[in-house]
Amino acid sequence: MATACLFLGFDAPRPGSEKDAFPHMMGPMLEALDTFKKEGWFESYDAFALTPHCANLNMGVLIKGERAKLDELRRTDRFERFSMQLGRLFDGYGVIPGVTLEGMRKVAERNPDLLK
Repeated sequence: MATACLFLGFDAPRPGSEKDAFPHMMGPMLEALDTFKKEGWFESYDAFALTPHCANLNMGVLIKGERAKLDELRRTDRFERFSMQLGRLFDGYGVIPGVTLEGMRKVAERNPDLLK
C-alpha cells in the first residue's frame, strides 16, 4: 500500500501557451505518467481539474507510491524534463512530496508520543 505521494499542482495555462497546454495535459502528460507507472515508479495516480473558485490552483496530479521510489523518480532526467515541460505550459506549477493516510499511520506508529 502506498505510504507516500507527490502532488503536482498548477494553475491556468501560461499566456500564449493555451493552445498547447490542454492537449499536452491530455496526451503526453498522461502517457508519461502511464509509462512511469508501468516501469514501477509508483502504484497509482489521479489527475484532476477543479471548478472555478477564485484561487490559483486549478489542476493537478496526485501520484501515490513508496517514498524512496518517488524521491528517486523526482531526480531522474526524464521526470525533470516532464516537470519542466509542465512548468513551461502552466503558471504556478509545483511538485510537493507528502505522505498518504497509510504513511501518516506509519509515522504515528514510529512516533507514538505525537499522539499524546
